[in-house]
Amino acid sequence: MPQILIAGGTGFLGRAFVRGLDRRGAQVVVLTRDPERAAKLGLPVEYVRGDVRRPSTLRAALRGIDTAVLSVQFPGYPVEAPARGRTFMEVDARGTAALVDAAVDAQVRKLVYVSGVGADPHAERAWYRAKGLAEASVQASGLAHAIVRPSWVYGPEDRSLNRFVALIRGIPFLFPQLGSGRGRITPIHVDDLADLVCEAVLGTDGDGLTLEAGGPEEMTLDDVVRTAMRVLRRRKPILHLPIPLVKVGAAFLERLPGQLLSRGAVDFVTQDGVADSRVARDRFPSFQPRALAPGLEAYLSGF
Repeated sequence: MPQILIAGGTGFLGRAFVRGLDRRGAQVVVLTRDPERAAKLGLPVEYVRGDVRRPSTLRAALRGIDTAVLSVQFPGYPVEAPARGRTFMEVDARGTAALVDAAVDAQVRKLVYVSGVGADPHAERAWYRAKGLAEASVQASGLAHAIVRPSWVYGPEDRSLNRFVALIRGIPFLFPQLGSGRGRITPIHVDDLADLVCEAVLGTDGDGLTLEAGGPEEMTLDDVVRTAMRVLRRRKPILHLPIPLVKVGAAFLERLPGQLLSRGAVDFVTQDGVADSRVARDRFPSFQPRALAPGLEAYLSGF
């Protein structure tokens, strides 16, 4: 049976890809810096050691692999820690390029890169630019490939929307929203994204394409908060915190250990992220992502 490697398979997205591929009977290998620690996750996979910031560790890890799913993120994402090498350019751009080079050397047949809406190698913002450069590496590899660009992904194990949930439950009287709350996204449940990625991995209908992936609703960040409040049966006003004020605090926090917050992360979490999923739906008719409210209800009742 052909082996599928997931780089980033221990992360929020990667774990969903592992589960989806395992349900489909695939043989999955996860690339990780620490196989012993990763094994404690209990995923139905084989682990292989490798670090995208050390390209020499990748070639042996990719030997015998048929298809590689590239979905690496740095710890603390999206709060960068340059002193530790945890940046978009170091991991998303150069790390993915190193994986692509190793895949070519190992004669991997196909690559599936999990990028993000807005990726552009010429973008001003580092996260868009890094993912755009990574896409370019995949496209220039000469290997069969597909690129999946999700919008904002949520689910039981995520650290973004569930932070909203914790604030709704934990802070009385109001909800503190960063910025105007008018940033527009198309939130997608992680299992719906995983279904699309698995279809792109196991089939050929997405080969050579860039597939944007979002849920069926275009929503503002305030819409997302209000939907979560309805699901949780909580109601409170939204207090909008001015971005310049938030960045004053972020400038202090980014100097502390722990990657709590940074000025760049403030921009990251308040930006637009609208996916046009028409190509994905046309190529994969089974790709029918759920709306946000039922997606939240599916797990928040026991959360």
